[in-house]
Amino acid sequence: MKSVDLLKNKGVMNFTPIFLLIIAYSFLQGILFEYIFKSLVGYNIISVLCSYILSAVILLFFVKYFEKTTFDYFGFNKENNLIAIKVGLGLAIFYVVGVVTILLMSNSISLALSKDLKIGIIIILIILVLMQGFLEEIVFRGYLMTRLAAKKGKWIAIILSSLFYLVFRMSNPTTSKLDLINIFLISIVMSLLYWYFDNVLIIAIFHAFWNCISGVIFGFNISGIRVSDSIFIVEAISDKQILIGGSYGIEGSIITTVFFAILGLLVYMGLYLKMFRKIAKNN
Repeated sequence: MKSVDLLKNKGVMNFTPIFLLIIAYSFLQGILFEYIFKSLVGYNIISVLCSYILSAVILLFFVKYFEKTTFDYFGFNKENNLIAIKVGLGLAIFYVVGVVTILLMSNSISLALSKDLKIGIIIILIILVLMQGFLEEIVFRGYLMTRLAAKKGKWIAIILSSLFYLVFRMSNPTTSKLDLINIFLISIVMSLLYWYFDNVLIIAIFHAFWNCISGVIFGFNISGIRVSDSIFIVEAISDKQILIGGSYGIEGSIITTVFFAILGLLVYMGLYLKMFRKIAKNN
């Protein structure tokens, strides 16, 4: 990956400060939520999202100026941005719409247009949800995984960054065993997608829009966090929580497990094909 090569040439910080910064980021998010945003706008999704966003911005700018690097060091690649945007958005739409279609066809949920659409709140939520999902990928894949890969190799970086992402998500409400399995699997697949396209933009777009479409449009919880306002109202009409994902949202669904397992296998095969093509070209 381009960013890994840049970091190797420049020299990357030691292992301990990388993890300490991620831990500090987690604590900062909690502090900002508890002592600033909750008192300003109350205990709701807007205060949660704002605390996530501001803590990520503070971390990324601190690292950028501490390391004296450009944003290329966070996994961005100017060469294939249009492809990354198209693939990331396409995967998000395919995944969420696919899950919703399966749930509707199996009579597991019902969907109805919200009777009390608050357009202003919807717009604010769309902006905040997109920013939060985008920045989360920059922190965990663009920053953490890239630097671990430059220090310890790509596979170790994928596993360690995914474990950190899992721990970070364990604090979310109503987390079950399947939710945790899915979170870890999603993190692995996101890392492989980033590796394959060599552009963190694809997973940032994917993550941002799947949260937005599933939460703000269809009304599912986002990783256990209830969305206060949405365009549609979703209601469970089946007790098949393993399909619906329960109160965690569609990220906790067995459909998500299957989708990301297949996607991960395809990307993994694609990485090997790229490697074989590179070997054949060099020969």
